[in-house]
Amino acid sequence: MAAFDRPLNLTTGVMELGRFRVDLGTRELRRDGVAIPVGSRAFDILAVLVSAGGRLVTKNELMSVVWPQTIVEENNIHVHLSALRKILGPDRNLVLTVPGRGYQLCVQKTDVALTSWMGGSMRDANQLPSNIALVGRETAVQRILAMLESSRLITLVGAGGIGKTRLSLEVARRTEEDSVEPAYFVDLSGVTTREGMLDAIMKGCGRPTGGAGVPEKGVACALSDLRGLLFIDNAEHLIAHVAEIVDALLAANNHVRVVVTSRERLRISPEHTFKVDPLETPPAYTSQVDIRGHSAVRLFLQRANAMQLTVGADGQQLQLVGEICRRLDGIPLAIELAAARVAALGLDGARHCLDDRMAFLTGGYRTARPRHQSLRATFDWSHALLDHTERTLFRRTAVFDGLFTLEALGVVAYDATLSLSSAIAGIDALVAKSLLNVQFEGPRALYWLYESTRAYALQKLRDEGEVETITMRHEHHAVRLPRRAGADQLNPEPGSVRRSSPTAGHHALNWSAAQYGDIALR
Repeated sequence: MAAFDRPLNLTTGVMELGRFRVDLGTRELRRDGVAIPVGSRAFDILAVLVSAGGRLVTKNELMSVVWPQTIVEENNIHVHLSALRKILGPDRNLVLTVPGRGYQLCVQKTDVALTSWMGGSMRDANQLPSNIALVGRETAVQRILAMLESSRLITLVGAGGIGKTRLSLEVARRTEEDSVEPAYFVDLSGVTTREGMLDAIMKGCGRPTGGAGVPEKGVACALSDLRGLLFIDNAEHLIAHVAEIVDALLAANNHVRVVVTSRERLRISPEHTFKVDPLETPPAYTSQVDIRGHSAVRLFLQRANAMQLTVGADGQQLQLVGEICRRLDGIPLAIELAAARVAALGLDGARHCLDDRMAFLTGGYRTARPRHQSLRATFDWSHALLDHTERTLFRRTAVFDGLFTLEALGVVAYDATLSLSSAIAGIDALVAKSLLNVQFEGPRALYWLYESTRAYALQKLRDEGEVETITMRHEHHAVRLPRRAGADQLNPEPGSVRRSSPTAGHHALNWSAAQYGDIALR
């Protein structure tokens, strides 16, 4: 027989279930304030479910409490449950049957006594993690807070290391400061299974866990009285399961709001998406005053000077900082890792080491998650979530320097191992998972990679032994470009994120040749 998570106490506690009030001390059930006769066994069953606080109760648990030291048939449970549901009338679905597992109460509201039994006040149940002061995110924070006024579900989407967790923590902190309702924070980074995810959400909300086999609907019912803002962090590796529980929770609870951080969106109907962009980086040859005004530079200087360094004291140093931040695409994690290396290498040394950034950018905060200890670990996490087709397409995009079209990708990537249809699905997935960026020139989609993403993809291309084959395809395409019609010339409007030209392919090939000297350019 499975054991209860907490010792049952059927003599105290009061619970309100919509129109009903259950008093375990007086063994009384009231509807709209009027006492209703209930059979002894039916009330015992109700008392067990109430005392479980929304946790799933197995058949054996129920029988051991209601019929102690007595052997009875399972049909006895069905008879008394039927009588109880008849009393509940239109609210009969408050008592759920989970086929093959047991029974569960769809909790609506608990009083102080029962809440105390369940583990303390909700606000005290989940203290928000400590957060480092944000740099350059005030506009994003304000936009998300404004979205929460009309949206019940917001997913913060962005590449690994871009600062989704810190941004969500700041939103949670502001919410708690400005509201009487609490914020709950659930970190899924160390969770690997559906059951672990459901348990983490219950624990994060200060509720007893339901054990293995509890359906999403059961957990949603157990949290249907939750008030406030629920933050679910690092959802990408459990994205389908997170989508199911969030969808069920929002259907069961009209008062809770949910913020999810993920490298891809949940794709459920109530969802609104907020794309977390990199920090602002200065264009080349920006003035000293203007360089300091860019958020990526401010973050770099803050982290470097925290080690009692004097970085950015003159214009030459600021130009180096600006270049480093540009090459790191304004990604906060990469900027922090690079700033930490300045103490040993200096600015010029740090800049040169970016050519081997996967080996260079290590040594994150000791308290950070393992995948945030180095830039390579961050990309390894994302890469592990790709399927075979997505991995193939991802590494083959690495030969492009700057913008490229779907047609150009087709010339380079499609072969007997990667069909057009699977490649199109793969492109959609890479964009959705924040590994491939897209912008539009009129009706045409143009794609590009962050420089660090491209460096990682090139390493994967080398690991698979495809460098020579793919670079030769790309060189052939790049050589043909000047002879093609103007439709192949990529001329984004001024201010676009990336620029490209007919010679962009040769830059990619030269970069690859520098990295892997065994490739001969033709």
